[in-house]
Amino acid sequence: RARAHTHTHTQQQQQQQQQQQHAYLSAMVKLLKDVQKQLTPDVAIKVTTGLMVAGGGAMLAVPKRMWNLFAHGRPPWEKVEKSADPDVPLEPDRHHKQLLRWVGFMALSMAGVVTKLTLGDDMEKNRKPMCEVLAGVCAAGVAMDGVVMSQENPGQNENATIVDAAMGGTLAAMNFIASRDVDDE
Repeated sequence: RARAHTHTHTQQQQQQQQQQQHAYLSAMVKLLKDVQKQLTPDVAIKVTTGLMVAGGGAMLAVPKRMWNLFAHGRPPWEKVEKSADPDVPLEPDRHHKQLLRWVGFMALSMAGVVTKLTLGDDMEKNRKPMCEVLAGVCAAGVAMDGVVMSQENPGQNENATIVDAAMGGTLAAMNFIASRDVDDE
């Protein structure tokens, strides 16, 4: 009889746990749907292109400062006195400066194309597909960061790679969510 009571008690606990898990998951789904309603394609595109313009503009205008981020993992405004990696020069040479300028130019160009294809009421039909494209581009950047992190001697500072992966992952998720239709059920 004690075994039967223990078995019944265990079943009740399992049912209670399942009910709690179901309530938690239902609450999370509701929260995600609420976030999705607020996170429109327009918002996702503006955030993404805003970051493209900020980063791209900085690479184009002040490549030496952006070297601090990519090569040394330090904020661009911080003065780097000594390189932590003896293989990484303290200052970028003219080739690295020009490479950073090209990357900045490409980021600004991409932001311009995205804006041109999505700005205005007549371009609303392009916004969800553009969010899908941006989600894919950002996810590909995160995959590239994964490759960099897996290398024994990567060509980019680990701190910069972590920041880039976190930002890229956030933008990929944000654009993916914004590209989905809101289910009002």
